[in-house]
Amino acid sequence: MDDERPEREQRFRRLYDAHKAAVRAYAWRRGPDSAEDVAAETFTIAWQQLESVPAEPLPWLLGIARNVRLSQERADRRRRERERRCAESDVVPSFAEAVEEQAALRGALERLTETDREILLLAAWERLDRAGLATVLGCTKTAASVRLFRARKRLAAAFQQVSTDPRPLTVDASGRLLDEC
Repeated sequence: MDDERPEREQRFRRLYDAHKAAVRAYAWRRGPDSAEDVAAETFTIAWQQLESVPAEPLPWLLGIARNVRLSQERADRRRRERERRCAESDVVPSFAEAVEEQAALRGALERLTETDREILLLAAWERLDRAGLATVLGCTKTAASVRLFRARKRLAAAFQQVSTDPRPLTVDASGRLLDEC
């Protein structure tokens, strides 16, 4: 096995040295920006399939380079099409909108009581169900469900206010939001 590895490496090195310029030139003529990537991928595949190299390797290598280039072009087309569809869609927010919404959510969470924040984060980040929430909070499943429902309502109200008015919310002792006039 140890004798095969150096022989395999020498065989690949001879193949690479003899044809790297031709493969790179082929790739460069078809796309200068991706020529290095195409050549590298071509020789990676050649290494993996070294036992399949024919007696005349250049056409075989150029065939691999062609397939690599076409695969990259298909991937680029699919990516551009996805980006175009997303840009036309109202469902996917822009990056700025997503950052703004994240900041508003963070602000809304900060306005809630520690108790509300805790149950919301346990449900969202730890993905706890009613039984898990009840265990962590030391209450019944029904009580955990009610607490989560109320915390979500208060979060929605806080989010709405943060999105429109960045002033702090007033919360009474029971955790209810109070309207400021």
